[in-house]
Amino acid sequence: HVDDVIPLMAEGKILPYLDVPFQHGSQRILKAMKRPASSENALARIKAWRDICPELAIRSTFIVGFPGETEDDFQELLNFIDEAKIDRAGCFKYSPVDGAPANALPGAVPEEVKEERWHRFMAQQTEISTTCLEDKLGKRMTVLVDEIDSEGAIARSYADAPEIDGNVFIDGATHLKPGQFVEVEITEFGEHDLWGRVLGSP
Repeated sequence: HVDDVIPLMAEGKILPYLDVPFQHGSQRILKAMKRPASSENALARIKAWRDICPELAIRSTFIVGFPGETEDDFQELLNFIDEAKIDRAGCFKYSPVDGAPANALPGAVPEEVKEERWHRFMAQQTEISTTCLEDKLGKRMTVLVDEIDSEGAIARSYADAPEIDGNVFIDGATHLKPGQFVEVEITEFGEHDLWGRVLGSP
């Protein structure tokens, strides 16, 4: 159970990274999706996890445009990701799947509305991601080097799943090797990525 894993993350036995598909922030839409969780319970659990393990990074996926989703439901979703401070989030526009019970639900959301909500979701999530990364400015992190190019090293922190999340760029560090762990100080942040310098280097 996730609640049993969090203390192990706090003790450094497991990397403090969770991928939890919360799907939505509206109780009504979660019920229509036949999802057992409630957004209130999810927010309480996230707070409890972070109280135990403050460095916890959370990735999640969400769906916009599920049949019956109103503007109020969508606003609840935006409020949820804002309050939960999800570090990394993916968002999908609902599309019918052959044989899925949701196909029979009333209130199909027009494609242009799905598109507009998707853009609003991603814009808000980008702001949240940028704020989360700004908090890392000046901090020390252990990163794993993935590759070296002409500009330096491309690495990842514990909060970056490969080919999914962001990177930590170390300009000029062409002496490093893929697979190497190094300590860096974070010197810059962007919407999804960080920049750092190897500790002990100028």
